[in-house]
Amino acid sequence: MSFKKGIKYLAIFVAAVCVAAVSSAAIYRSFAQRKIAGMRAIHTPDGINVVESVQIGGIHQWIEVRGESVKNPILLFIHGGPGSAFMPVARGFQDPWEKYFTIVQWDQRGAGKTYTSNSKEIQRQTTHVAQMHADTLEVVNYLRKRFGREKIFVLGHSWGSFLGLELAHDHPDLLYAYIGVGQATDAWQNEVVLYQETLDEARRTQNKEAIQQLTAIAPYPSPIITFQQVRIMRQWSGALIGPSQTDDSWMGAKAIFVAPEYTLLNNLDWVRGQLFSIDMILPELTKINVADMGYNYHVPVFFLEGRHDPYTPAVVAKDFFDKMNDTDKQFVWFENSGHFPFSEEARKFTDVLVESVLPLAR
Repeated sequence: MSFKKGIKYLAIFVAAVCVAAVSSAAIYRSFAQRKIAGMRAIHTPDGINVVESVQIGGIHQWIEVRGESVKNPILLFIHGGPGSAFMPVARGFQDPWEKYFTIVQWDQRGAGKTYTSNSKEIQRQTTHVAQMHADTLEVVNYLRKRFGREKIFVLGHSWGSFLGLELAHDHPDLLYAYIGVGQATDAWQNEVVLYQETLDEARRTQNKEAIQQLTAIAPYPSPIITFQQVRIMRQWSGALIGPSQTDDSWMGAKAIFVAPEYTLLNNLDWVRGQLFSIDMILPELTKINVADMGYNYHVPVFFLEGRHDPYTPAVVAKDFFDKMNDTDKQFVWFENSGHFPFSEEARKFTDVLVESVLPLAR
């Protein structure tokens, strides 16, 4: 056999292998999506399970609405990131809530399906903190009007907790209660505490690689924080001060790949949307301090915090919470959790929602 023929046959073989791999992946994905959709199907007479685009802030933004009865109170989940849409991974934690609430997952401007569905240039021009606050208020009012409710519940997680807490402060009349999880309050102090705790742990455990990388980004936080600094910071804080045992497979690449709510392009944009959103919002994000609004809140507020949160240290949130003047507030520690207590201590989290939060709608 000549060299040219050998190369030709090799190329054909490689191409055949690639086609077979892609085909197998597509078959697996289709099967897994159908299985997940079947397992999560809602069969109750008043149930709801829709994924749809709505006009918010002048663009098409996507929401998923699920629950066993549309007569139940609405709970809007404001995801973190920025840009980390939870629609494709919410099945990892929210199914038990759907018996008691109608849950709304919202892919924010610049995230997930919303990132896919709109002009990138328009999103580039409009993705900033003030617009995100305006979008949040508009989503809340859309849900109130659509479902005929005077009030709803709002749960803000991580970055989304900035949006949720400001909404609670400015529009308490729209909410039964606000629930903060991985609550962010002072972005600068958050990074100060996080850096010191992580560096202290790296030195305690004599982790030379962590010490080298963390000292290399000093002083941290710097006046202009870069994505590279944040990436290094989160890599080591997650490894060193997060909970010792946690299963985060529910939000991994495989979980997103088989999500029935997402197309393959949405899968890709789940990643691209995060990079886009961080690029757009990070410069403003580092300057946010909710104490600038004061400490007077006129709505029930819950902070549900993981003791070992490696991204938004709960001690910073607790300091703010203690200064809040509203007496109708509750702080709940999740001793075995980090940034995701709704997954890491799922049973306890659901119990708090049902036993302490839900009655406020009655």
